Amino acid sequence: MVMSKEFRAWKIDDVQLLPPRVQDYVPGDHLSRLIVSLVRESLDLSAIMGSYPSGLGQPPFDPRLMTALLLHGYASGLYSSRRIARAAVERADFMMIVAGDPPDFRTISEFRRRHLKALAALFVQVLKLAERVGLVKLGHVALDGTKIKANASKHKAMSYERMKKREAELKAEVDRWLEAAEAADREEDRLYGDKRGDEMPDWVADKQKRLEKIRQAKAELEAEARAAAEAETKARAEAQEQRQRGPQEDRQDGCAAEGGARRQGATQLHRSREPHPEDQGRLYPGLQRASRRRWGGPDHRGAHADQ
Repeated sequence: MVMSKEFRAWKIDDVQLLPPRVQDYVPGDHLSRLIVSLVRESLDLSAIMGSYPSGLGQPPFDPRLMTALLLHGYASGLYSSRRIARAAVERADFMMIVAGDPPDFRTISEFRRRHLKALAALFVQVLKLAERVGLVKLGHVALDGTKIKANASKHKAMSYERMKKREAELKAEVDRWLEAAEAADREEDRLYGDKRGDEMPDWVADKQKRLEKIRQAKAELEAEARAAAEAETKARAEAQEQRQRGPQEDRQDGCAAEGGARRQGATQLHRSREPHPEDQGRLYPGLQRASRRRWGGPDHRGAHADQ
């Protein structure tokens, strides 16, 4: 008896306890953890925080959360506000940053546009810090890995001109991020308007409706497959029948064609021997007189009379 292969249990319906901290969603050496640490411990966000006046209304998202979310998105190659918002509910690293409270794509886009200048300076500062600590890459952004030691001599230290040039290079990289984000948002606003762009039909969330839709679609596909199989079988039978009776019909058709060609050739030959009506009595007068004598024409009768 062949034993069936045992598989690891798929515990998709089991109830699980979440980690005690959202940072446990990702490994300790994950990029998202580094970005959260840089934003919380090394950046001065007073310019952004001071732009929110105190007052009534719904409290806005923490600027540190929004800054870390945008920075991690751009460092990961996500520029569209909709894609970042989608990642905040689908990807563990983004879910960790928003701590289970994801902002809407409109909120993300508005935050970037409102604080564009301050964010550009903060992002350049993050790249400079990452480069200073010796990182070769920050996400998909390649850094040159140049280190500047505190006790370095003038021969080892980076020159002032080189520092200014490198800062300009990092600023150009950040400007490219922000330009790509703005272009992506404009294009998706044009395509989707006020929608996210990834909305599913209402029946997807209803288990009973979802199963019914899938059953109906499956039945339609099976009916189409049966119809296609029947049509193919019929076509094969007709082709087989045609091959079986083909040689006899070909011989009959060939004989008929040959007989028709012979009749047509005889007709053309007969017609070619007949003189044109205009040539009657002019081109062949001797033949006409001989014909009249043979068949009892006037000349023949006249000859008997003379005899």
